[in-house]
Amino acid sequence: MGRTSNARQQVLDTAARIVREHGAAALTFEELAAKSGVTRGGITYHFPTKDELLRALVERDQVRWSETLAQHVAAASADPVGPLVAYVRTASTHDPERRRFVSGMLSAVAHQPELLDGCRALYRAQLPDLERGGAAAFDALIVLLAADGLFWMEQLGFLDLPDSAREELIARLEALARATATPRSPDSTA
Repeated sequence: MGRTSNARQQVLDTAARIVREHGAAALTFEELAAKSGVTRGGITYHFPTKDELLRALVERDQVRWSETLAQHVAAASADPVGPLVAYVRTASTHDPERRRFVSGMLSAVAHQPELLDGCRALYRAQLPDLERGGAAAFDALIVLLAADGLFWMEQLGFLDLPDSAREELIARLEALARATATPRSPDSTA
C-alpha cells in the first residue's frame, strides 16, 4: 500500500471515528486534518468535497456489511436457505462501533438521501422475487423485514432485550427463515 493509500485510509478511519463520536455534522476538513495528521490538501486530494468523503464512508460500511454477510453465507452454505439465515445473522450482529457510526450518519443521509443509493441497490439485491416466488417469497420478505426491524429498533433505542430474549428472537427468525424461505443461491451476497 502506497503513501497516498495510507493517507486515504487514515482519513477514512479518522472520519469514521469523528462520525461515531460526534456525528456527521462535526465532520469538517479542519477537524479531520487536526485528528488524522493528514494535511487539508492531502484530505482534499482524496476527497475534494465532504459529500465525497461521506459517500466513501457509506461505501466502506456497505463493503463491511457485504463481507460479514458473505462470511455468514459461507458458514450456512449447507443450508438450502443459507443466504436468508445469513442475512438474519448479519442484521442482528451486535457491533456497537457500527451502530454508533450508523447513528452518526443519520443526519447526513436525512439531508442527502442519495448517499444511500448504493445501499438501496445492495438491499434490493437481497429481496426475494415476489412475482415468481409465491408465498415462500413473501415469507422470506417478512423474515428480512423482521431482521431489519430488530436492527432499527435496537439502533434507535426502542428495544433493549435481555440477552436471552434477544438470542431466542434471533433463533426464531432463523427457524422461520428455514421453514418459509425460497432457497436462494449462495452467490447472492451483494
